[in-house]
Amino acid sequence: MTESSTDELLRQLVKQVRTTREVPSTALGLRQAAVQDSVDHIRADRRFADAQVHQHNPAALLRAASVAPDFAGLIAEFGVHKGASLTLLADHFPDQLVHGFDSFEGLPEAWTGSREGAGAFDVGGEPPQLPVTNVEFHVGWFEDTVPAFAATTTEPLRLAHLDADLYSSTTTVFEALGDRFIPGTVVIFDEYFGYHGWRQHEHRAFSEFLAARPDLDFDAVAIGHMNLAVRLRAR
Repeated sequence: MTESSTDELLRQLVKQVRTTREVPSTALGLRQAAVQDSVDHIRADRRFADAQVHQHNPAALLRAASVAPDFAGLIAEFGVHKGASLTLLADHFPDQLVHGFDSFEGLPEAWTGSREGAGAFDVGGEPPQLPVTNVEFHVGWFEDTVPAFAATTTEPLRLAHLDADLYSSTTTVFEALGDRFIPGTVVIFDEYFGYHGWRQHEHRAFSEFLAARPDLDFDAVAIGHMNLAVRLRAR
């Protein structure tokens, strides 16, 4: 890169930063309002009182993994993408098979409230190569793979990482594996809070699941940038 092109790049970056700071933005305003709404929601609910707060989602994920129950059960991630968080889970539970569910063809529909349309996060339909061996992939759309998997086992869930983004996809998991969520199960939602429309997706799916399961409640374990980890308990 020449000196002149470097200077031009720097000028463009400075211009972008100034625009972000000085020009009112509807998009940024909506994001800020959503974050404040999330904070208000947390502060108003005693179930969040003892949660650890982390700046980054991976730290909250690992905190959640550290309090997974001791009983025998499944560890599964729903929404793998390139496998970064699945690798973290597999490393944390080296003696247990970790299940990863994803079509690897991206979102099945637009993620309202975000900029992501149908097909976002497509990695070509193939699972990633990971530096761990204790992972089993279930490739396909959730409505096909999750019920099929549920029919093969009666084990409860020790830990479920729901990185499904969408209300519809998250609800599919709860409907197919609903009775496998028991007191002690740790559930991590990767995009629970903090964006315009957050109440319409993972939050909504979890709220409806709890309404249908009056025997269950939760305590928050960890809060990250946008994610939430909870431990289920008897109501």
